[in-house]
Amino acid sequence: MVNPHSTVGNELAILAPFFITACTYMMVNLISSIPLWIKGLTKILPIICLCMFVVHNGKKVLCSHPSLLKLLMGLIFSAVGDALLITDNNMLLIGGGALFALAHCFYTWAFGFKTLNLRAGSLMAIVVLLGLTFLSRCSKMWQMLLLGCYSILIGVMAWRANAEMLFSDKRTTAKVTGAIGAVLFMISDFTLATNLLCFPVRYDRFIVMTTYYLAQLFISLGIVRDNKNKSD
Repeated sequence: MVNPHSTVGNELAILAPFFITACTYMMVNLISSIPLWIKGLTKILPIICLCMFVVHNGKKVLCSHPSLLKLLMGLIFSAVGDALLITDNNMLLIGGGALFALAHCFYTWAFGFKTLNLRAGSLMAIVVLLGLTFLSRCSKMWQMLLLGCYSILIGVMAWRANAEMLFSDKRTTAKVTGAIGAVLFMISDFTLATNLLCFPVRYDRFIVMTTYYLAQLFISLGIVRDNKNKSD
């Protein structure tokens, strides 16, 4: 029988580079004199570390682990999107958002559609509609169209992540972990959109990046652990 404490310890050891690089970026981001390319590199390093974590758990044969391959693709699109979001260029911001939208498609695919749970889907739809209603008060029409498309995708991702957690008696630690990650992703993106479109959010960078990195970590842990549970 596998010792759960030993498993968690092994995961923490493998994830150590993620925590180190995430803290490094948070510190580097506070120094305005550091070149933009260094900030961009340090920003994507934590996601690259998560990619390595996924590959390690896939035993380097990801094709035989479909959910891990989908997770890996989502992380890769996220990393490229991160690189584009390092500047204030509107076209790059839209391109970065499009790549994150693709990442959410892969995360949704990785979480799967086995358990429908329309109640969880309805709850996520309400959350998305409330967020869009709030942002519509300070956004232009074209911005709302883009936000609407993106919000649908992240809302569906959050629904699938929570399908076996909300209103369910069969929730597992892996499912709860993935669900928390999806919700954190929504919080991160909502904070970012509010800061960009509506009004300055105090400590916005810290809130956005902390919730974002934790979201990616929890989504990765949730899918990896769920994959291990199904393999056992």
